[in-house]
Amino acid sequence: MSLFLRQLGWELFRLFARRRTYIGFGIFLLVEVLFYYVWTREKAEAQMEQFIGNVAGGFDEYFSGLTLAFLIVAFTMLLLGVVFVALIAGDILAKETEDGNLRLILVRPISRLRLLVIKFLSCQIYTTVLFLFVGVTALAVGCLGRGWGGGMLVWTPELPKVSLFGWWEGMGRYFFAVLGFSLVYLPVTGIAFMLGCFRIKPAAATIVTVAIIVADRVLSAIPLPAFDPYREYFITSRMDAWLLLLYQDIPWARFWEQSGWLLGIGLTGFVIGWLVFERRDVKS
Repeated sequence: MSLFLRQLGWELFRLFARRRTYIGFGIFLLVEVLFYYVWTREKAEAQMEQFIGNVAGGFDEYFSGLTLAFLIVAFTMLLLGVVFVALIAGDILAKETEDGNLRLILVRPISRLRLLVIKFLSCQIYTTVLFLFVGVTALAVGCLGRGWGGGMLVWTPELPKVSLFGWWEGMGRYFFAVLGFSLVYLPVTGIAFMLGCFRIKPAAATIVTVAIIVADRVLSAIPLPAFDPYREYFITSRMDAWLLLLYQDIPWARFWEQSGWLLGIGLTGFVIGWLVFERRDVKS
C-alpha cells in the first residue's frame, strides 16, 4: 500500500507540475470576476431584488454571498467543468504515448492495471481539487460583493421549488454539493480516460469527450414529448444529481440511485479503457 501511495503521489506531482493543469483554475477565476462585475451593477441588483422578492421575500437577507456563490457554481460548473476535466483525463495517458514515455514507464515492475488505476485516481483527485477551488473562490467573490452572513437562496430550473437556508446550514449544504461534483463528473472522466487508452491524440480524446457530453445535454433538453421516455438514459440528465443535495429535504433514495448510475458509467469507461490498453502493443 505504501508503494502504491508513493506512486500515486509522484503521479500527482507530475500532473500538477504541468502548466496546462492550471488552465481550468485560471478560466474559472476569470468567469467569477465577470460574475462579480455583472451582479454588482445597479440594473442587475434591481432585477435580483425583484426576483428574490417574488420567490422568497427579504432581498437583503437572501441575496447574500452564499446565494451569489451558488449561482456562480450552478451556471458555470456543468459547462466549463466538462472541458477541463476532459482535458486532464484525456491527456493523462494519451500524452505519455505522444511523448514516447509509455514504454519507459512500463519497463518498471508495475502492471498495466495498476498504472491505469493510479492515473484514474489522479484524475479524480484533480477534479475534486478543481471544484473545491471553484467553490472557495466563488464564495470569496460572493462575500466580496454581498458581505458575510445572511440566508441562502437555492433556485435553478431543475429544482421543483426554492430552497432556503440559514447562513451556517447553507454553508454546509453548499460545500457538500460542491464535493458532489466529484461524483457527478465520473462519467466525463471515464469517457475521456477510456478514449486516452486508445491510440489517439490527447486533443482528440478531449474534443470527442466534450462533443459527446454537449450532444447529450442538447438532446436531453429538447422539449418534445417524443424524447420524454428516453430522458433518463441521457448522462447529463443524471449529472444534475448534485442539486438533490440542495433540496430542503434531501431525497436520499433518489440521490443514491443517480449516484449509482454515474459511478457505473464512469467505471465502465475505465474498464473498457483497461481492456483496450491491455491488448495494446506499446513497443511500436
